[in-house]
Amino acid sequence: MRPRRRGGPSDSRSQTVPARSRVTVRRGAPAPRLATLAAALRQSRDALGTLESELDALLSALRNPSAGVDPAAAERLRNAARAAGLAFDGLNR
Repeated sequence: MRPRRRGGPSDSRSQTVPARSRVTVRRGAPAPRLATLAAALRQSRDALGTLESELDALLSALRNPSAGVDPAAAERLRNAARAAGLAFDGLNR
């Protein structure tokens, strides 16, 4: 049995990686579907934020009986829920 050679690394390990195989290869513009999906996600996030703020305002008014509830709160909540539903429908396209 021959003893293993000790020494520096072999030539194949010391070669540099070609520039084309590096991770830094630039890519083209994102696909249109991806841009549409990103816009739909932003829209749904904004709609959910609006819905959450309307619900928070309504809950704080209900917790304080002396403050009274704004008559337009129900319509704002309805509109916010409708906008959130439309935003989620946009994600399915």
